[in-house]
Amino acid sequence: MSHTAEIPLAQGSESPLELKPLKAADPQAVYHRRAQRLLSLAKDSPLADYFELCRRLVSIQARLAQEADFGKLLAWGKDEATPLSLLGSEADSYWQGLLQQLLSDLLPQVDESIARVVRLLMQQSPEQLSSWGRSLRQGHVSEVPARFSLFIWAAMGVYWSHWAPMVIKRMDPCKVAQQSMCPVCGCHPVASVIVDQPRAGLRYLHCSLCESEWHYIRAHCTSCGQDKEMTIWSLDDAKAQVRIESCDECHGYTKMMFVENSPSMDVAADDLATLMLDSELNAKGFGATTLNPLLLAHETT
Repeated sequence: MSHTAEIPLAQGSESPLELKPLKAADPQAVYHRRAQRLLSLAKDSPLADYFELCRRLVSIQARLAQEADFGKLLAWGKDEATPLSLLGSEADSYWQGLLQQLLSDLLPQVDESIARVVRLLMQQSPEQLSSWGRSLRQGHVSEVPARFSLFIWAAMGVYWSHWAPMVIKRMDPCKVAQQSMCPVCGCHPVASVIVDQPRAGLRYLHCSLCESEWHYIRAHCTSCGQDKEMTIWSLDDAKAQVRIESCDECHGYTKMMFVENSPSMDVAADDLATLMLDSELNAKGFGATTLNPLLLAHETT
């Protein structure tokens, strides 16, 4: 159940050929596709057990996205550049409720080693969970015990992705500037996706929390914005479906997913399946400027 009538709709063009600076996601569809992709990729992966854990988690997210009670949209920053980044503490009770549902559903599906982690997380106080959730959303991943991050992020993702499409409808697209962080919730992207609609070759960054996508000009660094010293990398050939764009100025990089050539791809699952690319770039002194909700690596100092 959702209540959004109190927020006025923004005016905008309905032309199918117009470049959309923001694209809302259908969370249930995203989670279903991600679960299917994880199942497919697990068959040839040395990380098959972890892929299966993620698939079960994402499948629960899909069910919650369809069935959960999200209450009403709380006070949001209508004049903020990222409206959903500073939801009040009232949001904590909603996503923490989703976390308990998610963990309860997952518990009978995992082995004892993971079950111990799940039970321990279920026993944490609301205050502690609020603190950890805030740290994760602000990008301070190392402030949260690594064994809990995956599950906390999954619950927050269900909540924020539910409200993001409704908020996007009420944002003024003319005020959405090219930026490194999500214009809706302020979180890091997972990767770039290259699409063929409404025009071939457009790049969008895909949010790690609310699953929204926002346009970002190609051949520009998605971290520092410079456009002169960029390098493209791939493991096999120049037409690989997953490539990396690195910046020689800030030494950051982001992956590019050419979903126009492979519609079954999913940014989180395919990023997880191509960690060898990350290893190659890390060895060359580059660091990821993105965040994968299925692998919340602690930041380096």
